[in-house]
Amino acid sequence: MAFDAMAGQLSIPITYLSNRVEPSYAINDLLVRPHNAGVAGAELGIADSNTTGKFLDQRFVLLNINLATQKKDKINWSDVIPAPTLLLVDLDTETLFELLAYNSNLVAPHLIINVSERSNALRQTICSEYLFHTTPSYAQITDALGQWLLIKRLDNIFLIDGDTPRDAQWLESFKRTAKRYKLTISTEKKWSFNSDLRRTVAQEIPLFTQTARPYDVVVVADTHQRFGQYIPFNTYYPRPVVGSAGLVANTWHPSIEQWGAKQLQHRFMSLHDRYMQHHDYDSYVAIRAIAYAVQQTASIDPSVLSPFLRGDNFQLAAYKGRKLTFRNYNGQLRMPIELTHPLGLVSRSPQTGFMHPLSELDTLGFDKSEVCQ
Repeated sequence: MAFDAMAGQLSIPITYLSNRVEPSYAINDLLVRPHNAGVAGAELGIADSNTTGKFLDQRFVLLNINLATQKKDKINWSDVIPAPTLLLVDLDTETLFELLAYNSNLVAPHLIINVSERSNALRQTICSEYLFHTTPSYAQITDALGQWLLIKRLDNIFLIDGDTPRDAQWLESFKRTAKRYKLTISTEKKWSFNSDLRRTVAQEIPLFTQTARPYDVVVVADTHQRFGQYIPFNTYYPRPVVGSAGLVANTWHPSIEQWGAKQLQHRFMSLHDRYMQHHDYDSYVAIRAIAYAVQQTASIDPSVLSPFLRGDNFQLAAYKGRKLTFRNYNGQLRMPIELTHPLGLVSRSPQTGFMHPLSELDTLGFDKSEVCQ
């Protein structure tokens, strides 16, 4: 933390650390992430935090480091982040685990907020007091869908999965959800990438989804958007499609306007000339959480901020209709999950009637008994 003599304010740096690269395979141009996905939300978070910070003589500054441009076989973390700092990380699983291992051996660890990696293993096996997650786990996403399927009585499932490691993680998580809510996966097929669906979708999908007995719903596990967008309205039986296509569970959508969200959407559009996506929202919330903790504790020391973020005094207003908090046992942000189709909001989980002794938000994802045992 440095003092800006001209502005008369304390300058508080927050580092956005990423290594995201464009996919090597072709996907629908409409589904490609914007070049500034994630970091754009962080930039709005900085702007909103400085609106309050100026009254406290605080100025938050965002430092953007993209490891993908450094072209090094092995990362020297002490060179990348030489001093104890506040980190937002948009990293692949392997790199993130490397960073967490490095951080665990530091005398003065960094405070790390994961804004993109949804691996269930991160929430179940790594419970560092300095690690937080504002992006949901796959378990939160699939539980949100599972609750909706249960209340709609769509419990006979045709499951389609892709061939990537993330697809496998999503699939494993959904099977956990299906067992949890007693949903039946009557048919499971892996998509074969042996045709150009842009030309043959009307022939390929009905044949692929044909079964002897009807199913209630098609669930698609296609985290990289390689084939899922072709499934809705092309299934053999006319059935709803959910998962990574059709009805999708996520943290944010451009159609959300309640609880002041319309103003947030407008500010984001004014700053970046595009709609806010879930990547942006997850980073925005991370910045706002850090800023609130800094303003309440008057400190940027991770050893001070971490217990505050996990404590009962932390409650974040984040345009969700309720205050959000972190789970103190694994640093996961509790939040409602939005269920949307491409142009609008359909529902929000937890669904009505799902109860938990502490918070109904804990019906989504892992409870305390399921992690770090």
